[in-house]
Amino acid sequence: MTCEKAMDRYLRLDKDERVPFGVTVHLIACPACRTAVRRLTKAERAVAVPFAAQSAFARVPDTAADAAFSTLVAKIASDGFAYPSSCPAERRVSLYRWLVCGFALILGFAVVPFSSIGVWTSTTFGSSFIVPFYLIFGLATAIYCGLFVGTNIDFFVKKFGLQHTAEA
Repeated sequence: MTCEKAMDRYLRLDKDERVPFGVTVHLIACPACRTAVRRLTKAERAVAVPFAAQSAFARVPDTAADAAFSTLVAKIASDGFAYPSSCPAERRVSLYRWLVCGFALILGFAVVPFSSIGVWTSTTFGSSFIVPFYLIFGLATAIYCGLFVGTNIDFFVKKFGLQHTAEA
């Protein structure tokens, strides 16, 4: 699916309507469209509260509505919600820090059984210490891997060439 087609389908949706699967897949694979949707959502939330409060009162005259619209457009531009032609990528945690954290996690779990805490628990609880320890190790590793892939999805899409499968 192309970016233009995906954004067109997304913009045709009503508020709180479920996003179609094809558009969701495209948004996962395309950082530009994902950023555009995120900015649209932030802009809608930023202006929803003042207009909801305004509509609760009496009908606003046309001259005041023009002033309110001008103020709204100025607020959107000043808050940085205007859609630029090329937006900088969001600041992310570097891969080096992720790898250091991962190795520290693995090293910590490798050292625990041989530390004083590990020796004490194995003498106190015997072999019943092993199963919960490795379950916790597996859970921590799965959470780490999920967070790593989830926050670096753009890297994996580019690395493995998945943007071509998302356009199909």
